[in-house]
Amino acid sequence: MSTEPDYSNATPPTLEQVGELKARQDAAGDALALNNEVRAQRIRKQAAAVVAAELMGDSPPFDADLLVDVLARPQEPPHRVDGLIPSQAGTLIVAQRKTGKTTLELNLARSVLLGHDFLDRFPVRAATGRVGLLNYEVSAAQLARWAHEAGVPTDRLYVVNLRGRRNPLGNTADREQLAAQLRQHEVESLIVDPFGRAFVGKSQNDSGEVGAWLANLDRWARGDCGVQDVILTAHAGWEGERTRGASALEDWADSIITLVRDKDDEQVRYLRAEGRDVLVEEDRLNFDATTRTMTLAGAGSRKQASKTRNVDELVPAVVSAVTVAPGITGYKLKQSLRAGGVSFHNGDELAAAKLAVGRGLLEVRSGSRNSSMYHPIPPTSPTYPDLSPPIPGAGQTTSPTSPIGERWNGDRSSTQPPGDRSDPDPTMTDALDVATRLLGGTVLTP
Repeated sequence: MSTEPDYSNATPPTLEQVGELKARQDAAGDALALNNEVRAQRIRKQAAAVVAAELMGDSPPFDADLLVDVLARPQEPPHRVDGLIPSQAGTLIVAQRKTGKTTLELNLARSVLLGHDFLDRFPVRAATGRVGLLNYEVSAAQLARWAHEAGVPTDRLYVVNLRGRRNPLGNTADREQLAAQLRQHEVESLIVDPFGRAFVGKSQNDSGEVGAWLANLDRWARGDCGVQDVILTAHAGWEGERTRGASALEDWADSIITLVRDKDDEQVRYLRAEGRDVLVEEDRLNFDATTRTMTLAGAGSRKQASKTRNVDELVPAVVSAVTVAPGITGYKLKQSLRAGGVSFHNGDELAAAKLAVGRGLLEVRSGSRNSSMYHPIPPTSPTYPDLSPPIPGAGQTTSPTSPIGERWNGDRSSTQPPGDRSDPDPTMTDALDVATRLLGGTVLTP
């Protein structure tokens, strides 16, 4: 006997019943899909938390306290570089291409390690540990040579050469290993050079992405590596006055040090700085190529240098105008230069006149109503010392008339017969020899 159900007399479902059945199936499918999506999102969230924890490493949590309690804490250490790099700061060095950025870093490393004034101006709190340098840009051999020439202690600069190598900041295993090595070598100040090659994001122009990378750099450097100072370098844009890329770079920094070249003289460099409790007016840098030492010259900014050049170039025109009109006043001097088609800024003519006075080209005399009247100083004829050797017999007074006088007196008379030259006067012979040597030619004996 068959056990199969008999559907021969079954009534087909109505369209309404089919619709209800499909709706129940769709609802069950949606519920399953919803559960799967919720589960997937929870897994992604948990994964993100795990990755974030790995990136943060051993960084401490947030610090919260009342102001009164914060003020009661021990004072922070003094600036690392007084007036330039605050304590435990993030410092950004912005430089135009090929302006000496790496040399400036090495000068900073030497000062931090030895406690010498940076740029011969800024007192430095010496590091007790080492300086680390993540070198992405220069070959290992060249950097080592430059550092040695700059006098950086060879046993206190820990160099990580990364040119042409995998970026450890973008690899979890490398980052952990590098952090352990920096801690082992007691790196106190870390230089990362430059940002453009150290950055592991997609766009250097994305402020959000750059800001997140900088925050991670800080957490890694200070938390995992245990460093106090983070110095990051960056190339300037085409104008040379600001960083290339996102503005987040300058927002991050406690101190921004800018290194630029003079447009009028490609060999001259200038430095300025600004930041939190930092303000250094632009000044010219001097460079000793032998010791690779940079110092601030105290000569002022590019604007001041340009004005000085303009004044110096105006001196010849000022001297010429005074020579044509001796006793000319400053006001008349300006009118004379303008009439002559000389271009200058107001006040430059008086600065040039003062410079000419200092150089001994002009002199100032008081005129009516305490006016200053400029006069040329005529050039003096140079005097030369008498370097000719003494003439033998000169100055002798043994006879009323010297032998030369006897031979060359007014009437050409001589105590010796005119035709007799067999026994010439020895004094005369010596004198003629001297004259011959002085004149560089032949002197005929009389």
